[in-house]
Amino acid sequence: MRRLWSIAIAALAPLALVSASRGVAAQEAAPALSSARVTAQVVGGTLAAPIAFFGTGIATKRIARAMGASDERAGRAAYVGAYTGSWLAAAAVPAAIAGDGRFPAALGGSAVGMLAAAGLVRVGNWRYDADRRACGPLCWTMGALVFALPGIGATIAYDQSRR
Repeated sequence: MRRLWSIAIAALAPLALVSASRGVAAQEAAPALSSARVTAQVVGGTLAAPIAFFGTGIATKRIARAMGASDERAGRAAYVGAYTGSWLAAAAVPAAIAGDGRFPAALGGSAVGMLAAAGLVRVGNWRYDADRRACGPLCWTMGALVFALPGIGATIAYDQSRR
């Protein structure tokens, strides 16, 4: 498990450095961000991601079944479709609201947010797997962050890539 995390961190570190350096150069020419815009991007991405997750998952499963796939294969296809739809939706909202950044940056930020959310889920499962009743408000906060992180990542990356 540690090896997997170290590989993921090693793979994402250069991406973070490149996007940070591009973001600084892009911000010199871009006008200031408004708090209303950033809030709308984060909230919109946070709401769109789970809706897209369920919608594309259900649609993918139905399409796979209609094409003759077994229930097991249709279920696997549904997960691929659900995560892909969630990834695209979280990235599309900041781009739809603004229009002065780069969509590939939003896709990268959404992917980083999804990886962070997956890590947070693993930490929560590791910490509270024995007794779920003992976690209280921390579990609710972690759950909210799992939904919000793809939208937050997409917003940060998109706004850093502004022209």
